[in-house]
Amino acid sequence: MKAFILARRNLAALAVSGALVAGLTGTLVSTTASASSAATASPANTSGYPSVAITPVQRTVYQVIHQYQTGLNTGNTKAIVDLFAPGGVAEWNDKVTYATRQQKIDGYDALFRTAKFSTAFAYDAINVYGTTAVVRTHHHVGQTVIENGKEVQDYNREVFVLRKTGDAWKIVLYTFNTDPVQGQG
Repeated sequence: MKAFILARRNLAALAVSGALVAGLTGTLVSTTASASSAATASPANTSGYPSVAITPVQRTVYQVIHQYQTGLNTGNTKAIVDLFAPGGVAEWNDKVTYATRQQKIDGYDALFRTAKFSTAFAYDAINVYGTTAVVRTHHHVGQTVIENGKEVQDYNREVFVLRKTGDAWKIVLYTFNTDPVQGQG
């Protein structure tokens, strides 16, 4: 009986892992009833807005990420930090993890002193699993950022993990890395 319970737990863990990995890769695999009913947006397009019909929940999640993009482009630290859930973290290339509200404020303030953005995210996926959402974005070919007064190519791709708390979706994890080929998610 113990072996059966352990096997069942492992199978459930694999199903959840499969759903999360599938969400991160933009492919949805039907591993459980909840995973098979998860909503998935199509691959990225060049307009920045998902090109296929999306569910109302996906649209709400998209709006949070769009608010993040607007805050990034206007250098508005408060607007960005307010999008994070209590305990949410931001992890950037070559930086420490920003886990507290003050660390995020300090990090974004420092970023905006040296960089000016005109970002238009390309959406690779907006996956919703109950009260958790995973959004993957990347930057279009030719997109640039002004760093220390110089225009440089912006090769970023991002992952946002959000959780619904009450009626609001909040960012619990934001991370990005630099893609070796610009414009690919």
